[in-house]
Amino acid sequence: MNNPPLLETPRLHLRPLSQDDFDFYYHLQNDPDTMRYIRPPEPDRAVVQERIDILLKYAQEYPGLGSMVVFWKETQEPVASAVLRHLDYQQENDLELGYVIAPGFRGIGLATEIAQGIATYAFDRFAAPKVVAVTDPENLVSQKVLLKCGFQLEGSRFIYGSDCLEFVLKPSKP
Repeated sequence: MNNPPLLETPRLHLRPLSQDDFDFYYHLQNDPDTMRYIRPPEPDRAVVQERIDILLKYAQEYPGLGSMVVFWKETQEPVASAVLRHLDYQQENDLELGYVIAPGFRGIGLATEIAQGIATYAFDRFAAPKVVAVTDPENLVSQKVLLKCGFQLEGSRFIYGSDCLEFVLKPSKP
């Protein structure tokens, strides 16, 4: 569990997902409110473990990318999960960021802080020409976060088995 953080923000540190995070990750994956705009909640612990195994394999193949757990710096309490990966897991695609805030931690600016931190990390570490994010068309809260972070709505895209809105952020010029 002592993986070093990939990145830090003013209140948070983000480190790679590990097997030690199973209980927290399972809690998120099994929560209907958390998963409302992503997929149906998953009550089967074995299915969640299979997902974690796939995510850990991706992170091994692409160092510095993959799923992360987000912690409060002060208390080391997990508050969210996040991701920076190739869109649709295809290496030739742009980098995509995503975030899921745990119940009890929503509405205090964590999604904005996470999205800004991951975007900066993508531009600085990987020299990404742009970062994308996709949302369910009904997920107005996440869309507001992305717009607040400077993302621009590109349009609709069918991805991950559903119609989504695609947002794009390009690095600011010095």
